Amino acid sequence: MGRVLIVDDSEDTCRALGAILTRSGHHAVCANSVASAMKQLRQELPDAVIVDLMMPYESGIDLLEQVRGDERTKDLPVIVYSAVSERRYVQEALQAGASDYWLKGSVPWAQLHEKLTAYLRNSGVGWAEPPTAHPLHMPPA
Repeated sequence: MGRVLIVDDSEDTCRALGAILTRSGHHAVCANSVASAMKQLRQELPDAVIVDLMMPYESGIDLLEQVRGDERTKDLPVIVYSAVSERRYVQEALQAGASDYWLKGSVPWAQLHEKLTAYLRNSGVGWAEPPTAHPLHMPPA
């Protein structure tokens, strides 16, 4: 399975999401800030990143901009996993280069592995399939 970097300022969310992915056979690592995530990305490139949108100091959008602006990470699948459902935030994330936008609570824990695996099949080469429609049914930008 894949190596996944989870970026969320909530330790509980990181632990729960990491446990679910680990039980599914993935290797999950957590970072609690954009700075910490970027440090980890420089040390070891994961197969995918799952990032919260709203975090103190820097947001998931800030991480997306840094990841997409770096030649080494520009094609890395980055999935926003957020409780924010306002259209403008979803659009901003997708325009910043999010591979997908998963609304917390709308993706059953049991389906996380399946949804993530779609992004890992062609790791390093591009996505196996286009991003899926997110809960607001807005087409990717």
